[in-house]
Amino acid sequence: MAVNSTEAATMVHDPGPMSWTMPNERDDFAVAGLITLMFVVFLVIYLYAVFDRFAESEGFGSPLRTTIPTMLTIGLAYDIIPPLSGVSNLLPLALILAAVARDISLWVKSGLPQGD
Repeated sequence: MAVNSTEAATMVHDPGPMSWTMPNERDDFAVAGLITLMFVVFLVIYLYAVFDRFAESEGFGSPLRTTIPTMLTIGLAYDIIPPLSGVSNLLPLALILAAVARDISLWVKSGLPQGD
């Protein structure tokens, strides 16, 4: 039996993927993904802040109590925002040098004898 040419032209096509939405409709999958992404970024920043606070309190007597958190902040910024790798290396070096200078000034200031 021969196949009619009109039957072949009216075959049912596969439905669209579940991630595709009609125009002017809300995309629940994308909204859930965006909320999850924002939560993960918030969690990373929050955990870093907790660690930074802990490192600052534990490193009170350390001569590098400002430099180490500054280096961690620079590392976190470069991990979260990859386009920063195109920025000149002078920016993080300047931040680290400023933190070292602050640590030196705090060390010198705490080493001076206190007045009566």
